[in-house]
Amino acid sequence: MHVITSFDDLEPVPWANGAGETTELVSLIQSQALTPNLRRWRLSIARLDRPAAFSPLPGLARTFLPIGAEVALEIDGQVHSVTPAAPVKFRGEQNVSLSSLEEPCFALNLMVETDDQATSEQNALQMMTQFTGSALFAVTLESGPGYPKFQLLELEQTNVLPGHLGVAILH
Repeated sequence: MHVITSFDDLEPVPWANGAGETTELVSLIQSQALTPNLRRWRLSIARLDRPAAFSPLPGLARTFLPIGAEVALEIDGQVHSVTPAAPVKFRGEQNVSLSSLEEPCFALNLMVETDDQATSEQNALQMMTQFTGSALFAVTLESGPGYPKFQLLELEQTNVLPGHLGVAILH
């Protein structure tokens, strides 16, 4: 297992629509070097401090995971409660906004380029919250001994993650 990047080493940038800011852990271009046989993907940590519209990002399948607080997203007019235990998926061209949040928090965002068969997840990176033993990467969701919060780790088959450490798994 080795560290690819760490949130603490990166500068935040404004959202595409200017309604907030995010810290990009992996860009679409960087993902090509990390996973040359998969569709391009982007991984970022957004700061959520108030209700706001999401930037439209056509051509990207998005997975959103709030960290530390429950939030409500309005997706195409329907409100969805989203918890830190269950990421929500939506398409980048959908009309999405953060409609409420318990308190300011962060959110992990995985965005994967789609093709004409947008429903197919074949050859695409996916996010989950439970470690199944097959993963390419893990993002630490909290700090632990030797693991700062929001550190992206590349995993190998033999790696074992500490049981006390909250992580999001990318496979």
